[in-house]
This record gives sequence, structure tokens and C-alpha cells, in this order.
Amino acid sequence: MSEFIYNHVSLDSVLSFQKTNMSTESCKTMIFHVEEVAPQESYFLNLPREIRDAIYSIMFVVDGPLYPNKERAGVADFISLLRTNRQIYAEAVEILYARNTFQIRGTPAWTAPEFLNLLGSQRRDGFLRPSQWAVDMSKLCLARHYLKRLYIPSHNINLDRLKHLISLLKYFPNLEYLRVIYNGSFGVKDMDVVNVCRLFRDRRPLVQGVLCKRIRYSEAEDISWMLLEKPYRNWSSVPTEEKMPHMWRSQDGVLREAKVVAAPQMIPE
Repeated sequence: MSEFIYNHVSLDSVLSFQKTNMSTESCKTMIFHVEEVAPQESYFLNLPREIRDAIYSIMFVVDGPLYPNKERAGVADFISLLRTNRQIYAEAVEILYARNTFQIRGTPAWTAPEFLNLLGSQRRDGFLRPSQWAVDMSKLCLARHYLKRLYIPSHNINLDRLKHLISLLKYFPNLEYLRVIYNGSFGVKDMDVVNVCRLFRDRRPLVQGVLCKRIRYSEAEDISWMLLEKPYRNWSSVPTEEKMPHMWRSQDGVLREAKVVAAPQMIPE
């Protein structure tokens, strides 16, 4: 128990005190006995790690692509848990970013790189970008190290924007899966998109790449083989008048059929 002596203390402001034997002239001097209070124990952190991870999964893992939008993310009500303390943050952020597939937002169009830019420079306290002059490394976001699955949709993602997004992926060293769906319209050439994805594949061969061309609102042709073949060849879609749907022809005359896959347009705005 510690002892503190205060002079000229207003009695009205004191909740509890012990008065000592003092003369009338020194009656303004009071002695207070203060007990140290141990910090409150976190019962949650006493649970086994496996149980904590199961709880994080219930709160943060969703079915389908996770749209990085505060109102529509599906986990917004639980994000404040990340600010509880550093241990909970480190454990929960791994579940959030490693076990979900994140969808790049294309509406409005200029926000497409926003998600990757944010994760690449995010701070744990308040989600602020760190100053280049005074960076507290203990508060830097860990998300970019945990992000593993990313989906780039066709909606509003033109060729230049796709190149920008692909260039940002160098900041995510543990990315394992990338799915790109593009629209072959508005002057976008198939091989331009394919070559952008091939370049990324050459630089990050361990990332599983899926490339699809949208043909309808809810369907696309899977042309991922173009990323895997060696040597690379130029391909073009067989014209409709030849009545060979979903067929592609290489520069040397080889024909290959693209598999039609489900690709619903998820524009959660």
C-alpha cells in the first residue's frame, strides 16, 4: 500500500480518506492510502488458441468474395475487435485476410486500387496511413502479409486499371490465388489482357492464376490455359459465323475449347 501526502486538498473533492492526528494549524494536510489495482484479466485470451480461431472464423469468414466496403462487407460489426489489443489484432487479422477471397471494387471506377493501397500502408490504430518521417513499426498493419486470395471482376476494370492493380500485387508476398475476369468490349483486346496476366505469372509462378472472359452477365469462358502454356502463343476467339461456340484458335491453327464457368456479376452497390 502506497502513501501519498497532499496539501490544501478540498474535502468536497475527496471520496475516501484517512485523517491523521494533526494540529488545527495543519488541518489542511491529509494522508491518503492508495492500493494498486491489478489490470483486469482477459478471459478470452485464456481460451485455447484453437477455440479463439474458431470464434474469429465465425465472425470474420464469409461465403463468396468479400467486398471491401464498410456498409456491405458483412463483418463490419466486428471490425472494432481488431482494436482491442495487439494480440487479438494479430490473431484476428490473420483469419480475416487469409481465409476470405477479397473482391476489388469497381464502382465507382476510380476506387479500384483503393483496397490494395490501403492494405499496403495501413496502420492498426485508426486505419491511418503512416507518416514517412515517423513510422511506428509496431503499429503497421499486418494485412498485406496475410492476404492470400483476390478477385478482380470485369465491372469497370479497363486495361490500364488492370495493369495498375497487377503492379500493386508486389506488396503482397503471400498471395496464393488470383482470379481475373475481363470484358472483351470497348476496344479491350484479348491478348493485351492475357499478356498482362502472363507477365504476373512469370514473376509470381507460385500464385494460382485464373483468367476468364465474360460472355454473359452470369457466365464467362475460362482461358487460364493461356497462362500456363509454354511457349506462349497468340489466341483469338473463333468468329460466331463459324458456328464453333467457345472455341479459340492459336496463331498456328490449333483449336481449343474454353470451359464455360459461372461468373455472376457481383456489384454490391
